[in-house]
Amino acid sequence: MDNDSLATSAERIYLSDVEPHAKAPIDGAPDLRSRVLLHVLFADTLLIGDSQSLNKRDFRALVSPQEAQEVENAAARTVLPDLAPLLEEGRIRVARRAGYTLHRIRDEHEAKNVDNVPCSAYVDQLDAMAAAHFVPYEGKVVEAAFKSGVLHRLELGLQQAQGDTRAVLDAALMWSSDQEVLYYKSLRDWLDCYRKTSPRASAEVVLALQSVDDWAGESYRQALPSALDVGMASPRDVPDTIPASRSRRILEQAELPAAVLDNFLLSQLPVEVLFEATAQPSRNALVRELARLRRGLQPDVSVLRAAVKEFSSWMMEAFDRTFRASGGRAWDHLRGEARLMRFGLDEDPATGRLGAGLEIQTAAASTAQNLSFHVVNRPTEAAEGDWIQAPRRSLKDLDQFDRVVTL
Repeated sequence: MDNDSLATSAERIYLSDVEPHAKAPIDGAPDLRSRVLLHVLFADTLLIGDSQSLNKRDFRALVSPQEAQEVENAAARTVLPDLAPLLEEGRIRVARRAGYTLHRIRDEHEAKNVDNVPCSAYVDQLDAMAAAHFVPYEGKVVEAAFKSGVLHRLELGLQQAQGDTRAVLDAALMWSSDQEVLYYKSLRDWLDCYRKTSPRASAEVVLALQSVDDWAGESYRQALPSALDVGMASPRDVPDTIPASRSRRILEQAELPAAVLDNFLLSQLPVEVLFEATAQPSRNALVRELARLRRGLQPDVSVLRAAVKEFSSWMMEAFDRTFRASGGRAWDHLRGEARLMRFGLDEDPATGRLGAGLEIQTAAASTAQNLSFHVVNRPTEAAEGDWIQAPRRSLKDLDQFDRVVTL
């Protein structure tokens, strides 16, 4: 794909938070809803996997009133189940393996004792919502990407491993290599079996097993977006940042309205306001320039400057008129909002990496959660060989509200 095609192609982002294996902590459906809305604001299309759309209870609660009632009863919390139009209009699209129906996937999951398999009625609902906008993918390609990722990480781990740690990683590598198709659940079952047969295992064994579990989770999250060649939205880690010692700030916009990064307000924002936001020219210009940056192209700094200022102001006005009219807790929360937001665009001259981000500039006296949104690209081809990438940490160790979109 040439630069002109890259510049005009739609920005498609895979949301890793709709991961059913609970590696990334989510405080219920409202928390997931705020993350969904944040990323819909900054992507033309938000992608989720077929397994994720079926087996993530919190996601089901966001698109189905019946599912929301079950989650509310379990957690005693109010859930806003109004996101079905995002599926119907293609703002959220389900990536579905070629040659399969959602019912076939659901039935196979049930036969394999996969956790949180939905009832058939929900599958019918989801099928109707997503029918016009499924994104096909080849299951074997994703399976191969997952297995390759697991084996690669195990081999890297073995380079430094000794003693009990090496024994665990060797066993995991041998078992995984022998699998014609390596399934995530099968690998986790193998890990559970290893734990049960080693009840008095050393600390090294316990930590090694946890490392394998973490690496498998990372490979699982990356397999589908890799096969679809789309960006991935996830919590930001050290490899997703530009070192401050080498950073050259190209643009900084300070003292911007911060409501768009408020986790609670996004969890309460009606979906019709979200559609209104995605139609704003300033928002579309911002998405376009951030997409260029993520793909390694130079964004237009003047367009970014104007778009960030105009869109953040529009969002603040939209929050104000929406919650002023409805009153209640959201309006009280907005009236107490004293935080400001900054937008920064940075470059690492040594590697050619670019990074941009929206983040809270001033702290609030309240305990409100701060979201952030960052975009980063890889080093230039010339600098790729000299780039030393830090190892990724476990998802449970990351700030789930500090968001990044990467290749």
